[in-house]
Amino acid sequence: MQIVTRKDSKLLGRSELDVLFPDRAGALNRKDAIKEVAQAMNTSEGKVTLVRLSPEAGTRALVGRFYVYDSEDDKKKISHNYLSVRLLTKEEKEALKAAKKKAETAAPAAAK
Repeated sequence: MQIVTRKDSKLLGRSELDVLFPDRAGALNRKDAIKEVAQAMNTSEGKVTLVRLSPEAGTRALVGRFYVYDSEDDKKKISHNYLSVRLLTKEEKEALKAAKKKAETAAPAAAK
């Protein structure tokens, strides 16, 4: 793993990283990429958000964009929810959809 660029954003309380994973295309999943970046930055996985992970054209390298927040509270305030939903398993996504649907049907009944 190689950090290509690092940009610190004091206003948002995060570091924006572009990371190169050489020869890892097809062998690295999103959760493992987050673990590697968290270890490299000496922080917890809860503070790291994966924005994009894509193969580099013509090579077996992966290029990723990560946001490393100063605290998990900052991540919850600023980061988009869909970025964390991407990391869930199929069963967890189904459970989340069911809970959301149940809450939506319960809300109109409570308003009456």
